[in-house]
Amino acid sequence: MKKWIVLFLLLEGVVGYAVEYKTRLVVGITIDQFYPEWLTMYRNDLREGGLRRLMQQGKKVMADYDYLYTQTGVDQASIYTGVLPVEHGIISHDWYDRLRKRRENNVKTRDFSEIGESFAAGYAPVQLQAMTLGCAMKKENIFSKVYSIAMNPEDAVLSGGTCADMAFWFNENSGTWVSSDFYADSLPAWLKNYNAVVESDFFIRRGWMPLAEEENSTTSLKFKNKLGGRNSFFYDIMQAKRKFDTYRVLKATPYANTLVEQLAEKLIAETSLGRDNDADLLALTFSALDYMNRDFGVYAREFRDMVLRLDRDLEKLFDLLDTKVGKENYTVFLTFSEARELLPEELSEMRIQGGYFSIFKSVALLKSYMSLVYGEGDWIADYDAGQIYLDRELVERNHISLKEMQDKVADFMIEFEGVSKVLTAYSLTRNAFSHGSEMLMQNAYSQKRSGDVLFCLQPAWVPDLKDREDNYFRYSKRNKVPLYFYGAGINAPLSGECRIADILPTLCQIMGITPPYTAKGKALFQ
Repeated sequence: MKKWIVLFLLLEGVVGYAVEYKTRLVVGITIDQFYPEWLTMYRNDLREGGLRRLMQQGKKVMADYDYLYTQTGVDQASIYTGVLPVEHGIISHDWYDRLRKRRENNVKTRDFSEIGESFAAGYAPVQLQAMTLGCAMKKENIFSKVYSIAMNPEDAVLSGGTCADMAFWFNENSGTWVSSDFYADSLPAWLKNYNAVVESDFFIRRGWMPLAEEENSTTSLKFKNKLGGRNSFFYDIMQAKRKFDTYRVLKATPYANTLVEQLAEKLIAETSLGRDNDADLLALTFSALDYMNRDFGVYAREFRDMVLRLDRDLEKLFDLLDTKVGKENYTVFLTFSEARELLPEELSEMRIQGGYFSIFKSVALLKSYMSLVYGEGDWIADYDAGQIYLDRELVERNHISLKEMQDKVADFMIEFEGVSKVLTAYSLTRNAFSHGSEMLMQNAYSQKRSGDVLFCLQPAWVPDLKDREDNYFRYSKRNKVPLYFYGAGINAPLSGECRIADILPTLCQIMGITPPYTAKGKALFQ
């Protein structure tokens, strides 16, 4: 009898530990193109319940993406799979498909259609080659719910992964929230009703001026702001909407984050996330003025206002979680994707010489050089921000050594100002690099999807863009970013650094579930 009592007490202790460690809802937050130093710069302006709450009551560690260039979408895939681009397959916004001889987007697909609007473009995680946090949760418990929300489809789709109940993103033509028939045949009834209100129009009419002045000023003062009569700013979003005939203009304002937060509130209420003992996941992506990110310096009033408004949005979200889910029943992690770098003009103020590297001009010169060396021909099949694709069929037809041509391209590219390192696909597939930019390039390299030559820029140089809305050639060289944990299960100190791949196994540990066998990271709370 004593034997059974002892066994019962031991089992009770194990169960008690599991319950103590388990969370009902994981809320993952990534902020695109954010300058992490803003958290320090505007610390005194933050409210107690928003970002300051994470900074003061949560645990912070510096996380290393561990690959060369970080991009939105790519980073979300890395966070939620726990593996590097070389394994999960999302190496960039787009890549050149040698078999089909065309660019492939990381989420856009012809096999699925958008639901909620009658547009042909469809998005789905069909290019993702690894299991996600949502898959681990669903495998452990089929009653777990997995949702993701973002303004851009790639962020929503790659955060939710292949096992998500649904991923929602913003339709720029209608100003409403949509999804893909990869997840369901139609939008849920509650979202159809929500879309009927079209919250976007409210913000379109509102215009954008500093938060403090918006709250304190009179109608006449707002009018003066609009006319430029004060040392402030006012953006007439309605006028921009009329000019460009798209709701995309909202993405360049802090209201984009408010729209994400408001939908998150509605989703939590309608789906009862975190209301039972089946752990759920809500993945959210916010942004720092999206395609307008380079239009302002890091000290600009627009960025300060964006930070303060995001802070209030997060405060609202956390208050809702406290009320609906319970303070001890949810876990939050917050980190940054494609973190903002200082631009050359900002670095020049510190007497640091940098510049904008134009891949377009470089490749134009490279094409001329290749024609002189190997004869006329379209030797360059495609290129992106950090890699160059050769037309391998043309190379083979002309009986030219692929390695030789890769070396020629590498030798030519290294001569450009701003380029610090160039590696060929041949060297990346035949060597194992253990440190430095070579290792970072190798971690981002896919033998099937990456180019023949990869290059990286010097620290003070950034890629030139076609235009302000160019995402294809936009990326960040900031590999290390702050990572905050807060809430249930975060009961041990953190220090030093970790890898971004460690987020997934850490959350699995907190939920008491087994990580996907494909995950490479390790749990941080031992």
